[in-house]
Amino acid sequence: MKKLLLSLPITAALLLGACGETAVEKVEKSDAPAAAEQPKKDEAKKDEVFKVGDVVKINDIEYKIKSATLGNGSQYIEPKSGKVLTLSIEVHNKSESKTFVSSGEFNLYKGDDQAESYFGSGDKTLMGDLNKGKKTTGVVEFDVAGPGTYELIYTPSFSLDNKEVKWNIKVK
Repeated sequence: MKKLLLSLPITAALLLGACGETAVEKVEKSDAPAAAEQPKKDEAKKDEVFKVGDVVKINDIEYKIKSATLGNGSQYIEPKSGKVLTLSIEVHNKSESKTFVSSGEFNLYKGDDQAESYFGSGDKTLMGDLNKGKKTTGVVEFDVAGPGTYELIYTPSFSLDNKEVKWNIKVK
């Protein structure tokens, strides 16, 4: 009981310290030399929708969906809807502190219908602490009916403003 009482204030302080307003911007890759600095990138519009391959910066953390592939799932856990959509996501922590990344911050929709998460492939799930200046790549998987256009929505866990970042995911 004593441990619980001591850990609650510490946990609350960490959560509140990580909370703040979410800044979202698309990162443009440029071949221009560093001396010819581009003007500072504008903050992404609230309704801007990204696509596979775009690098999106959210509070000094860069997210890139490297690929979106359809598969049959594992031989032991068959997807209920028929197929598994696997998203390979690279995360680069450019902030000054450790951050937590989780596949649970992502939701997938086809129209208004939410897809269920799939946890059967054994691939490296996107989850865990990421130290400052480091990168990781992991997968987020969903149980889907098949090919089509899906909407992936990311909502940062430690944000007070509940901003959402959206990607259109087209798979064949």
